[in-house]
Amino acid sequence: MNISIYYNTKKVTILPVDQDSHNQSFKNLDDLSPEEIYREFDQFINRESQNELIFVAETAEQGLERFRKAFKYIHAAGGLIRQDDRYLFIYRMGAWDLPKGKLEKNEDPRDAAIRECEEECGISELEIVRELTPTYHMYPHQKHGYALKKTFWYLMNSRYTGPLVPQTEEMIEKVEWLTAAGIRETVYENTYFAILDVIREGAK
Repeated sequence: MNISIYYNTKKVTILPVDQDSHNQSFKNLDDLSPEEIYREFDQFINRESQNELIFVAETAEQGLERFRKAFKYIHAAGGLIRQDDRYLFIYRMGAWDLPKGKLEKNEDPRDAAIRECEEECGISELEIVRELTPTYHMYPHQKHGYALKKTFWYLMNSRYTGPLVPQTEEMIEKVEWLTAAGIRETVYENTYFAILDVIREGAK
């Protein structure tokens, strides 16, 4: 299994070591200190000509464990909410997104996902159907340089038929139900790579 970590339009990929990767010049995370990992990433995102940075490790999970130690590590949770043939999306800061947010201290990711969806969308009657693959993305952090956020995702159902209320204090401008066709026409061209991964796995 490979792990993808997004930073805007750039991607860090962590691969398990195998015969193919041995023949490439990929840097092995098992051999790098947190300071060296930070420096590699910082140089990568400031290099306009490079869109992907590839690391290898004994396993991708082991590589992620080493990679995350170089940055502020944050856990979040969110949901892809389904009702019949529609899915719930939020519009925030000029892009389509899915409701999500940081875990509170000692909070279970499933509880956090439901809480964040309810708070950000004004929805209720949520039922988790199954867990989806977590996503990883990075962004600038004032104290630590960069933060790495792992988001736990869940496919949910809801019978709620009342009004949707965007959480404006979280800069959410609108909340809308979209069909699969609407997602293709509206969301795909104006969302984040990590969100596309969630849609492709869950909105089938």
